[in-house]
Amino acid sequence: MRVLVLHNRYRELGGEDAVANSEVQLLRRNGVEVRFINPGNEADPRVDLRGALALAFDSHWSRRQYDSIRALCREFRPHVAHVHNFWMRLTPAVHAACRDENVPTVQTLHNFRLFCANAQFQRNGHKCQDCLGRTPWRGVWLRCYRHSFLASASVVRMIATNRARKTWTEQVSAFICVSEHARRLSVAGGIPEERIQVKPNFVEDRGLPRTPPSASNVFLLVGRLSAEKGVSSLLQAWKAADLNGEARLLIAGDGPLRSELEREAVRIGIQDSVSFTGFLARDRVLSLLGDARAIIIPSLFHECFPRVLVESMSAGRPLIASNVGALDELVESDIGLQFEAGDPERMAEAIRRLWRDPGQADRFGRAARARYLERYTPEHNFEALMKIYDFAMGRQEHCSLGATA
Repeated sequence: MRVLVLHNRYRELGGEDAVANSEVQLLRRNGVEVRFINPGNEADPRVDLRGALALAFDSHWSRRQYDSIRALCREFRPHVAHVHNFWMRLTPAVHAACRDENVPTVQTLHNFRLFCANAQFQRNGHKCQDCLGRTPWRGVWLRCYRHSFLASASVVRMIATNRARKTWTEQVSAFICVSEHARRLSVAGGIPEERIQVKPNFVEDRGLPRTPPSASNVFLLVGRLSAEKGVSSLLQAWKAADLNGEARLLIAGDGPLRSELEREAVRIGIQDSVSFTGFLARDRVLSLLGDARAIIIPSLFHECFPRVLVESMSAGRPLIASNVGALDELVESDIGLQFEAGDPERMAEAIRRLWRDPGQADRFGRAARARYLERYTPEHNFEALMKIYDFAMGRQEHCSLGATA
């Protein structure tokens, strides 16, 4: 089998990049021939103004990418094309190119790029669905993407253009949502329900945990330090938990709010029990996960399926998570505790509970590990991916095949 995988990597590598890379490796290990197209958005207006302007101008639908992918399909002759992130260099033109070469396409919806200017259904660090089900022109006025009128206009232009082209209703054979929550919102946004398949993320199995959660005094957050991740509310919760310096909070990751959060930790007097690691290599992050008492995910907005969630389950670690987005369905009551997003007091209660009840922490950890083995291993994921590709190839005869270039 030949699969063309298309993924526009992010400037700051994150979870979607890791998922795309992991799926490519998974396919290759199982004997699938993969051609991986993985461009970036390197044009910098400070260095190459013409290149940056050209990239922004073509971001809604690129004729150059259309021609390139059509030629690649004729040369590689894939059985199916799998698109992860297309923003902003690849553009949705890749779907039309594959369609016009009779190659069925699968689009993974890692976020809400098809419906929301910032792809997250959040504004100023809080949930927002004002544009769901309509063209998000309001996001231009509110500068929802990168706090920029022009940048927001570019992404909304892409959304509007491809709705008019019927890209999502006529040119994509199958969609992958990573959770039921994401599926529901995608249907509300206009994606044909009958073409959506739910396939969660996966991670490699690193084996049985070395120690039980109760052996650790470290509570861990892994992620980007930005407003929507709720790290400020976590600092407030850590202060309120008042564990008398016996436990530590480790914040692994970097982002635009790191300096501000470090100052906040000092201001509220918890700097002696809180550490910021900055960016860490993946192996180091996985090691920290395996040595933690619990993993905290205090997000304020719609999470689709954070990769750290399944990494925590694989490591046999309990979870403390807000109840937003897919977290509400994925953090079941036997593997962790939940709290209302943005509520430091409830988060503090959950932290205290897993600190004071080591037996509960270990029970959650064992159940989390069992849940991983049941649902989120590479073997389960490969089987699910093959079924989706078969579904997409079976649907090809129902998709419009007329050229639109």
